[in-house]
Amino acid sequence: MNRLTVFALAFSMLVGYISCAATGETDCQRRRREEQENTAHRANLLVPECDEHGDYKALQCFGEAVQGKPFCACYDKEFGQIKGPSKNIESCNCVRAHHEWEHSTDSNKGHEPQCNTTSGAYNQIQCNTDEHWCVDWDTGAQLGLKMNGGCSTDLSGMTCGVGGTHHGHSGDHHGESAHHHGASHDHSGSGSDGTSHHGDSGHHGDSSHHGDAGHH
Repeated sequence: MNRLTVFALAFSMLVGYISCAATGETDCQRRRREEQENTAHRANLLVPECDEHGDYKALQCFGEAVQGKPFCACYDKEFGQIKGPSKNIESCNCVRAHHEWEHSTDSNKGHEPQCNTTSGAYNQIQCNTDEHWCVDWDTGAQLGLKMNGGCSTDLSGMTCGVGGTHHGHSGDHHGESAHHHGASHDHSGSGSDGTSHHGDSGHHGDSSHHGDAGHH
């Protein structure tokens, strides 16, 4: 990258910052407005979606639907692409959470979010070194109680029922657990083939790498 290109990028960012300060818009709101004005007569281009706080939504979809599904991609808070695009992506909250976890320098940053490598959703069972628990596939919110048995435990026979109840073969559970055998599965039906990976945050499709998030 030559000096002229670096200068042009820096100047563009400065103009955007001044514009946001003058209008009271966030970067996402400003970019959305400008893209809507510039792409009013052009299809298949990405007009960013902003959340209630004016920040970029993690899941961004664009273009016309193909076989009923649009192409979607996952983005960080600065609008850097971290997964996709793909027709199979359904949620990006886990992908973004893992991306932030991976780049955090906080020694108390918590457990590593575990994402479905195809849909981007949270794996239905999350774990740390000592415990595991059920979560909402989209938000990652804990459902039910935490159970004994961390990530090093064989959790392949565990599934989650309504309200976060546990079903599986392990006998060391408490509270809402039930006891019958069942194959683990994630949202989108991808978990039964062993895709309980730790934070896919990859670039395309069905990558099963652990925490390989990158910017584009």
